[in-house]
Amino acid sequence: MARGAAVTWRRGLLVTACLLGAAPVVAQGTAAKAPVAARGSASKAPAASPAQPDASARPRFAWPRVQVIDTVESNEIVEAGGIPVALRAVHAKERMDDLVQRFADAFIQAGLHVPPGHEQPQLASGAVMLTAIDGHRGITYTVIFQPQPDRTTKMYLGEANHALRRDPAAAGDFAPMPPQASQVLRVNSESSRTLAFHVPLSGEAVDAFYAQALTRAGWRLEEGETSFYVRAGEELRVVHESGEANQRAVVLVYRGGRSVPPPPPGPAAVVR
Repeated sequence: MARGAAVTWRRGLLVTACLLGAAPVVAQGTAAKAPVAARGSASKAPAASPAQPDASARPRFAWPRVQVIDTVESNEIVEAGGIPVALRAVHAKERMDDLVQRFADAFIQAGLHVPPGHEQPQLASGAVMLTAIDGHRGITYTVIFQPQPDRTTKMYLGEANHALRRDPAAAGDFAPMPPQASQVLRVNSESSRTLAFHVPLSGEAVDAFYAQALTRAGWRLEEGETSFYVRAGEELRVVHESGEANQRAVVLVYRGGRSVPPPPPGPAAVVR
């Protein structure tokens, strides 16, 4: 998978995780639990959290400080299902295990609800996902940790503010979905529109559906590509992977232009 597609796919996973029904309201008044070490991670479960003050007296959670090598993409706020989600991606010097522990400790020390390890979504390729919930403010925080061959870590951070949810504007989708599609999520940002869903089809069936449907709508495969379609002034990528219960997780990413300006260079020192 190309670097841009990989970043887009992980952003889609991140947005979905932020909106999952680890519903903030349900977590109100729930004591924080130490997460079991995530699959593929050697980190130990954090120590028990000390008694926390009333949530109304606590400051809003601030991401822990990390040593940044560079930014992977610019900061961004998207609207997913009517919920604003702030996204950020950084490349950190620290090892993944150390960062997972640091973020888990920070979540618990801030009095957030951290679902136990078996309730935390797990990813392929050694990546680890960690989610925490501020039930009083209606905010979910999610991090995807992706280890790198040089023992550094790429992190994708998301913050979804459910308290600011509004009914999403009715607008036609940029591409059709198979009839059995479910768990549909629409995400809009300044640079792209994303359509994510699950469907009980094989990868070959998904590819065949879009090869026919998109060709009929005037799209054509870019030369040398198998999932990247173009037509005058537009581009569309189809990404999918196996999910649970014989479902296929599908993400379609649409851009209105063939090129998107690169983000400005980010800070090269420390971020929070």
